[in-house]
Order: sequence, then C-alpha cells, then structure tokens
Amino acid sequence: MDERTVDVVVVGAGPTGLMLASELALGGVRVVVLERRSEPDSTLKAGGIGTLASEALERRGLGLALDAEEAAAVEAMKKSLGVQDGPPAGGIRHVGGHFAGLRLIDQTLQREPARRMRGVQQQALEHILAEHAVALGVEVWRGHTVESFDDTGERVRVEARGTGGPRPLEAAFLVGCDGGRSTVRKQAGFDFPGTDPTLTGHQALVELDHPERLLPLGWRRTAVGMLSYGPMPGRVGIIEFDGPPTDREAPLTAAEVEQSLRRVSGADVRITALHSATRFTDHARQVSSYRRGRVLLAGDAAHVHSPFGGQGLNLGLVDAVNLGWKLAATVQGHAPDGLLDTYTAECHPMAARVLDNTRAQLALMRPDPQTTAMRRIVASC
Repeated sequence: MDERTVDVVVVGAGPTGLMLASELALGGVRVVVLERRSEPDSTLKAGGIGTLASEALERRGLGLALDAEEAAAVEAMKKSLGVQDGPPAGGIRHVGGHFAGLRLIDQTLQREPARRMRGVQQQALEHILAEHAVALGVEVWRGHTVESFDDTGERVRVEARGTGGPRPLEAAFLVGCDGGRSTVRKQAGFDFPGTDPTLTGHQALVELDHPERLLPLGWRRTAVGMLSYGPMPGRVGIIEFDGPPTDREAPLTAAEVEQSLRRVSGADVRITALHSATRFTDHARQVSSYRRGRVLLAGDAAHVHSPFGGQGLNLGLVDAVNLGWKLAATVQGHAPDGLLDTYTAECHPMAARVLDNTRAQLALMRPDPQTTAMRRIVASC
C-alpha cells in the first residue's frame, strides 16, 4: 500500500489526542489520529474538568457544549441528592474539590472564586472534542494500531494496521497520546521512573439492591480503606490498602467490585447491575523528557498517577494546549530555536507537582492510627 504523508501523526483518540489534533489543525497542520478502538471508550473515568482545561476549551468555542453537558450532569446529581428546585435543607457548600477525601476546599474563599471546574463527564467531553476535531478537518482512523515506527532524524515512518490491512504513514513528528501503557513511549525508549503501586482501587457505575445503606453521599474513611459514593447516581469508588492487584489485566467482574465494596463499606449491599468499572493503583511515574527526537508524548503517556482529585484528564488537556501551537509553528518552519523544548520545561514541573499531590493524598488515606492523627491535624488547619 502506498505510504501516506502528513505533518503529524497522533496516536490515541482520547481527550488529549483529540485536543492536540484540533490545536494542530488550527495551526494549519495536516494531522492523522490513530486509535486502536473501533468505538469511543465507554469506561467510567473522570467526572469533571479542571479550571485551566475548562478555560482552554471555552477559548476554542466549546463553552455552550460544555454548558449543556454540565446542566445534564447537575440534573442527575440533583436527582441523586433528592433535590427539586433548590438546595436541600441546610444548603449545599460551595466546594472546589477534596483532598484525600477531606471536603475542606471552599470555592468561595479562593482568590478568584468565579474560576471553577466543570462537572462534565469524560465520555461527554470526548464526544465534544471528536466533533470539534472532525469539524477542523482532522482525520481520525479508528480501529488502527501502531505496529512500529522509525525516527530517521528527518521524518518518522509509522507502520499502522487497520481492519483492511497495513496503512503506512510518514510524518514530520509522531506524538503518543496513547495512555499509561503507551506503545509509543515503550517503542521510542523513553524512561519512566517513579514509585510502585501499594493499593488496589475500583471505580464503577452500578445499581444496588439497597443503595440507602451506603449513605451519606461523599467520601469516607473506614477501618479497612476509603469509600466514595455519588454524587452521580450509582457511582462508587473503593480503595483497599492491601497491595496492587494480582493481575490488573484480568477481566473485571461485578463479583470482584461487590466484594471490595462490602469489605470497605461494611454494608450489606449487592450489585444488581454493573454498567462500567475499572481497576486502578497508586503507581506514579513520569518520563524525564517529553521529547525524544521527532517523537513526543502527552497526557498519561508521559505521566501516570492515582486518580485522586481527578487531575489526569486536566493535565493531558493542558499538555495538548501547550504542545499544539509550538509543534504547529515548528512544522510550519517559523518557530524560534528551542521553542519545542519549552514544552517539557513548562509541563514537566506541573505534572511532577500533581504526582506529589496524589502521593500526599495517599499518605492521608491509610487506615491506621498515625494517619488518623495526621488527618485531624490537616482538617483543623
């Protein structure tokens, strides 16, 4: 098959890859996105978009679409809380998030309280970004995997394969946005230092026989772990501090989630339907540089951490915004010397702080007397 020539090949059509491809297209760059899945991933993931990422999306004209998705999410949340036209008795605190399950961040006390996160589910955001990318002329090749690539120093040759057979590509740059188990990162030889996992977590969207037995909604620490229930109907998060899963790749069953939920919550509940579920750990790793020659990384391909605080999605979107215009200028030939290297210089420290943030949250979650004392002191500050 004849080789297709483009400016940039992006691997991964999650939010980071789609955002990056759109930014590149706005810069006049010809881009193809390769995605191994034939359909968008429906697995339960992030439940909100942080301030910086939200503002970047608004600057791209996506504010109305985000408003509509957030309004739908709020209605579902109100239903879960039993709210009709207004807040329940006692009112709803304005919170900007939690730290280690401690709901102490008061949005109204922040220096810029009008700047806020958005309650938009990751799946909804991915749909918005997919439409945005296609409208800008981005080609998204679903059902295509990267078998190999070769950085010649002048170009990158990519061997992709779809259902119809091989699809060779040649590009000026290749960007891996293909997640924490990134094929691009591994094949390009990036290092990935960090800390090993110490826990097993589950997050799931379920139906329960007695959901009232998990009330109240929110985060709480138990004798054996941490539990998060709601605020979206049926959403549970469970953390057990007994080491990483024996086989993280094994199929995830309703029985596994139910057993973990019962152990951590201490409640006599049964899962009657499992709509979506994932395992997670607290391993935290980050490449030393986001670039090796003509191969770059963004999002989870460059940094992974536990989902505490839902920060991974936002980091990836900020990576994409930072890299997009710099890579476009480089491809177009009008970037000053060293511009592309500022991508690592600016984004690496930010992600490193997030890794430390999630490690610190973990230190406040463990079910032991020392951690209990630490939580009391932090909560009183």
